[in-house]
Amino acid sequence: MAPSERAKRGRMAAEGGSAQAQAQLGVWHLKGWEGLEPDNVKAALWFGKAADLGDAFAQKCLAMCYLQGEGVDRNDALAAEWMRKAADQGDEVAQFAVGKWYARGEVGVKKDLHLGKRFLELSAAQGREDAAEVLKELRKCVACGSLDVHHMVCSRCHNKRYCDAMCQGRHWESTTDPHKLHCVKRLESAGAGGSDRVEPPPHLNLLMD
Repeated sequence: MAPSERAKRGRMAAEGGSAQAQAQLGVWHLKGWEGLEPDNVKAALWFGKAADLGDAFAQKCLAMCYLQGEGVDRNDALAAEWMRKAADQGDEVAQFAVGKWYARGEVGVKKDLHLGKRFLELSAAQGREDAAEVLKELRKCVACGSLDVHHMVCSRCHNKRYCDAMCQGRHWESTTDPHKLHCVKRLESAGAGGSDRVEPPPHLNLLMD
């Protein structure tokens, strides 16, 4: 199989330093298009060259190479690093991926719910419905299951949310709710003087007097 004329011109442009041509050549090598044999190593190499020049598409592709171990050794930390660079440049797919990773503490990043939501909101604002759905889940009321709740953040885990004081009351009065048990264990692990120590909701204070 011989490279197409388009592939030959693309390679000349890539070797001349065009980030766009380098990223395109990476795709052709990855997919085996334009008469090129599929070659993940060459694909990752060209993505890397374009990514170093600041091409957001190439940064996203390089991140996926590291995430899936295609053409390079799998490395979650590098996958997150390159995907974050693409997200910072406004790529909505990268924003969605990075948002999920930060929100859940996945793929080489420390959990940061606030940062995760910020990237998901940016992605959703560009029309990605899957980002909007993840945001709704992150705002899901832990007591009743309602989606897209914005208020009453759980004071112990600072992650889950409630619709209102009634839902919060149902949560705290339960003896089996798995989220409550998680919060109690977190409080106990922090110790009586730990930073996670908080007061119970006001209506429970009245019951405890």
